[in-house]
Order: sequence, then C-alpha cells, then structure tokens
Amino acid sequence: MPLRHGTSRGVREVVMELRVLRYFLAVAETESVTAAARQVHIAQPSLSRQLSSLERDLGVSLFARRPGSLTLNAAGRRFRPIAQDLVRRAEQAAETMVAVGRGEGAALTVVAAPSTVAYLLAPFMAGGAAAGPALRDAIQEEPNKVFDTLMRSDADLGLSTTPAPAPLETAFLGRTPVIAQVPADHPWSGRTAITLAELVTEPLILMTRSNAARLVVDEAVSRTGLTPAGVTETGSSAFAQALAAAGRGVCLVTDGARFGLEELIVDTPDGPLTVPLYAGWDASHYARSSIHALVDGLRAFCDRHMRRFPGL
Repeated sequence: MPLRHGTSRGVREVVMELRVLRYFLAVAETESVTAAARQVHIAQPSLSRQLSSLERDLGVSLFARRPGSLTLNAAGRRFRPIAQDLVRRAEQAAETMVAVGRGEGAALTVVAAPSTVAYLLAPFMAGGAAAGPALRDAIQEEPNKVFDTLMRSDADLGLSTTPAPAPLETAFLGRTPVIAQVPADHPWSGRTAITLAELVTEPLILMTRSNAARLVVDEAVSRTGLTPAGVTETGSSAFAQALAAAGRGVCLVTDGARFGLEELIVDTPDGPLTVPLYAGWDASHYARSSIHALVDGLRAFCDRHMRRFPGL
C-alpha cells in the first residue's frame, strides 16, 4: 500500500490499491467476505487474498474473525475513516479531472462558519447560483480554523471574518450586519434600528468570545465606555435566538431571524455594527478561474443582502 512513508509505485498499482480499500470497506459494511465479494463483483478467494495482503502491508490485523463473519477490531475501526477519506478523495479527483478534460467548470468545496453556510452559501445556491460555478459541498468550521482547513486541501475556497494569511490569495466580500433581535411583544417591536446606548439597557444574549459578532459588540461597547445591564453567553446562535424568543433578553447575531423574532440594526457613533467577510484560496489552484467567478458571485450576493437593511 502507498501508506508507508517513502513508498513510490506506479499509477496502475495505486489504482489497484484504491480498489483494495473499496474491498476493505465492503467487508467492513457487510461483515462477510461472501457478501462483500458479491457487492464488489469479485470472486471470494480473490477478495480474501486482497484483504490479507492489505493487512500484511499495514502490519496489523483489521478484523476479528469468527465463524461466518468478520467484524472490525480496534485497528480496523481506526482505519475505516481513513480508507473512506482516501476513496472519497480519489473519486473527487477523477471527477474533477474528467470535468477539466471536457473544459467544464470545476465543482468546488467551500469551508466557512456554520452561520455563513446557512445564511450566505445556502441562499446563494437556492437563489440560482447553479448558473455559475458549481458547488460540490460546504464544510462547516469555526472562523479561526477556516483557512487551516483550506490549506490542508480539504476545500477549494474559504470564507471567514479575517483576511486569508499568506501564501493564500484573499478578497474582501462585504460586510454583514450584527442584528439585535427581539420578540414581537418587545417595546422595540416595529422599529428598524436601535442605538448602542439603548441596547445596553437591556439584558444581552451574546455569542462566546470566539465569535466575530461578539468581538464586534465587545469592541463597540468598550469604545463608548458603556456597560451592559447583563450578559448571557452561548455557543449557539440558534439557542441565542431561542432565549430571546423566550423573553430572556436581546440577542445579537449575524443569522437571519428565527422563532418570530424581529430584526434591528445597531447604530453606534462609528456606524452600524457589522462583521467583515473575506474569501481566501490558493492562487495556483487549477480551478482559479472558477474560484474567481464564485468570489464575484458571492460579493454581489453580499451586496444584495446588505440592501435589506436601510442605512447600510
């Protein structure tokens, strides 16, 4: 197997060994060599030999063998997600190269914070982005880990609240507002904006300090010398909104309103509270033209999104 450091083998052997990984996964799924052989269309003796060869190459047994069945042992359970990842990457690579060979646009994977996936990428796709660069998948990650994930080649494009570090290429996409959200029976119901001075008179429901919206709120409050009446922290924007809907305070998030909450822009002496959004990617990426087109589309979408909020 090409799993040992320094091993160098030809393309034909690598393809064969990827097939062996598929055999291993079939046996892990069915817990039967006979059933796995039927599933992958190979003779049972041949599959057994391939499986034994895999275990010899790895230097460890992967299965607990009992009469009539094979179940993954501890080593097999550790190896299974590795095999799944290798097979998935090989399939994606093959699909991508076929598309490149046909002159088609590459299907891209984006990594971003959960709120960015939910309230930017998902509406972007639902709004007709299929006419532009195709998106294969969206990986959810904490904002401060987005570009680490990107540089591991787990994604093609990263979206975060800070510029991408060198050697990645980066671009500013726009700003998204930090929205104060209140239930319909709140005294501020029906308003479109609230001042920071008014805001701090209410109990606030804020994200933890790893969240960009929380950092923006803290910085604005610090600059003005104001002190919130009280603060409840949570790591989930959905739970922050649920607390606000239950009358526990005013939540401050970048997510669209849920649970019947109403949205208010937060005005400060320096302007409305907003969070910046940046894209980052490998400047030498084989699909950079598709990435550039996707970045342009996301920038335009961000601009349209901001127009929902008067004064931004």
